[in-house]
Amino acid sequence: MAKVLTNRCFWGSARRVNRVMSYAEKRVIGFSAEQMFDVVFTVDDYPSFVPWCKGADVRKISERTLEAELWIGFPPLNEHYMSKVTSLYPNVVHSICTDGRLFHILDTTWRFGPSSYSYPQPSCTLHFSLEFEFKSALHAQLSQMFFGQVVRKMVAAFLHRAEYCYGKPSFDHFQEPPDILT
Repeated sequence: MAKVLTNRCFWGSARRVNRVMSYAEKRVIGFSAEQMFDVVFTVDDYPSFVPWCKGADVRKISERTLEAELWIGFPPLNEHYMSKVTSLYPNVVHSICTDGRLFHILDTTWRFGPSSYSYPQPSCTLHFSLEFEFKSALHAQLSQMFFGQVVRKMVAAFLHRAEYCYGKPSFDHFQEPPDILT
């Protein structure tokens, strides 16, 4: 599930270990692309439903772009970082960390596309991908221990939020496990 990359210096004596963690999944869900887009792009609401998100200060740059400072707390860590969130309604929400204090890399993409006509409507195909690397070795080590749990809870939180906002999904999308792509 997690990838660890090692780079060697040209002279061979120095070694840097990058702890880049990545995850991607695909699943069909019982909400429309428009509904899921609205849940994901409403970053102001994250503290009320995203696990470990303790605060969000969001500034609208344009109709398609936000700047968000997010506070996260995952004991023993309590940190904050800046993200640029861009969108293409109703299909894509993309977020990257912009300040570099906490992460070397933090890149999250939500894509919403059509589902097969065999599924009850509304429905859509959700593609979720996440790639990150903490700057701190301690943060990296802790994240490796809890990575799978954190990602599963995070995706489920967005699906439960859609249910809170729009009612029951058109079918029980938790019955089938997602296709894990990385």
